Amino acid sequence: MKKRTKITAVQHLGIIFFAAAIYCLIRSITLSLTTDIWYDELFTMEFATRPVKELISLTARDVHPPFYYMIVRFFILLCDSLGITGDGAVLSAESVAKLVSVLPFFILMIYGATTIRKRFGILPAGIFSFAIITMPQMPEYTTEIRMYSWAMLFVTMALLHGLSLLDSIMGRGREGWNIIDGLMLWLSTTAAAYTHYYAAFAIGIIYGILIVWMLVYYMRVAKKKTEGKIGLKAAATLIVALNMTIASYIPWVSVVLRQVGAVKANYWIQPVGIRSFGSAIKHLFKGYFTNDLLAVVIAVLLFVLVAFLLVRTVLRTIRAKEITDAYTLFAFSVLPLVVLTGLIASILIRPVFVNRYMLPAYGCFWLAISVMASVEIDRVYKREKGQLAGKIAGVLLAVLMIIVGAVDYRAFIGNEEYRMVNIEKTLDMLGGINSDTIIISNFEHVQGLLSYYLNKKDGDYKVYLYAAWPEDLIKETVPGLETIEDPIDIANYLDAGKEVLFLGSFNSREDILKDWNEQYKITSENEGSYLMERYWFDVFRLSR
Repeated sequence: MKKRTKITAVQHLGIIFFAAAIYCLIRSITLSLTTDIWYDELFTMEFATRPVKELISLTARDVHPPFYYMIVRFFILLCDSLGITGDGAVLSAESVAKLVSVLPFFILMIYGATTIRKRFGILPAGIFSFAIITMPQMPEYTTEIRMYSWAMLFVTMALLHGLSLLDSIMGRGREGWNIIDGLMLWLSTTAAAYTHYYAAFAIGIIYGILIVWMLVYYMRVAKKKTEGKIGLKAAATLIVALNMTIASYIPWVSVVLRQVGAVKANYWIQPVGIRSFGSAIKHLFKGYFTNDLLAVVIAVLLFVLVAFLLVRTVLRTIRAKEITDAYTLFAFSVLPLVVLTGLIASILIRPVFVNRYMLPAYGCFWLAISVMASVEIDRVYKREKGQLAGKIAGVLLAVLMIIVGAVDYRAFIGNEEYRMVNIEKTLDMLGGINSDTIIISNFEHVQGLLSYYLNKKDGDYKVYLYAAWPEDLIKETVPGLETIEDPIDIANYLDAGKEVLFLGSFNSREDILKDWNEQYKITSENEGSYLMERYWFDVFRLSR
């Protein structure tokens, strides 16, 4: 009779973290059942509906690579062929695209339950699975129709399969060519580079550390003339994977250079500086607390605890040369090096770094933090003597992660449910507008979304942007976008008996209405406020 293995308290804690992560994953799925999108997601929905050749052409003129849009297109076409989407079907195309963003978190949880659990233990795997879904900024990316969750998945996969290759190189893993990890490393790094450029930075950093680690290990073994195992075939596998990734990216290099030239000439990101580091730390750690002072205090405490545990990990690596600590530092280093790379690029080209561009490396970062905290918690469980400060730091870090994660995810649920209710109200309002109505907006994001929703079902609506012009790519892909430069055109429409609605955003709408009234006696009646994802606007019925 096989003896049962007793589940320890630490393992129970890891299972609890897993259970919490699974609950959050399920809630993200239910929160995906909406058509609500914002302006950046409009690019995704429009690009993903185009044939692949046109899709690639459009992304070549944008600032992101094409692979994510191809993934969304594949799933939308798959669901459409199965009858899951379409008129009267279960899901909208927007819901499918949101579920596509949930999928990488499900895959990362599988990696947590398998690869990470086997390498680091069930507690780090559980904390990691919980952290990537609930830590600051992460919940909204479980449903946002953008490429960040996929970029994070591919970069984390590259790290994990890279570590497995290192095991083989140092004689700690499987012997031979290690084809599986080499293949997965090539596929994940290539996919990352074709998903987001900061993911490309991240996998470049991962490859760089892998190569340096391999060379240093070989030189150390050769210098000491020990009998340490050297996995030459695994090393060859790593070199082959690196070269295959480079070769796979060559077709896109000319596009990258062209995009760099376009960005250098004109880009929307504000200048970076010393404050960028503080902003990045805030992005990482500041939770969604209603009390801003409390949020700042907890963010600072999280930063201090992480810094303290990082120092302890560095010291243990130097003194004890534990491979787990070394791998933890490897995982941790990816994010700060990505930030540093982004800031250097911003100096050399022009500002090209914003906080959300850190997201591709977040999986590596929270994996490292999860392992650091778990090492200390395990010492508490085993009642090891000494090192009280480390134990307190590890336990406190885990507790704060639970608190911040619960608060952030609860706030995310509340925000998404609020948006789901409001988009239905907005769509009902839009459904009552005739196609011959003159619709005017003073904000290009609202104009694009209005035209997207109004023309979804072969409509023939036109939405006019007042005294401005929509972006070229949006103008090209979203139907019905027009411009009104002079309010005399509005007066002429009213005199001709046309129904005219002004869907005004920001406080400037009041100034615009006042100006129209003073120039052409155009009056307005406010018919209510409406919300599309994150854009409020008031509906004014105009008359003369």
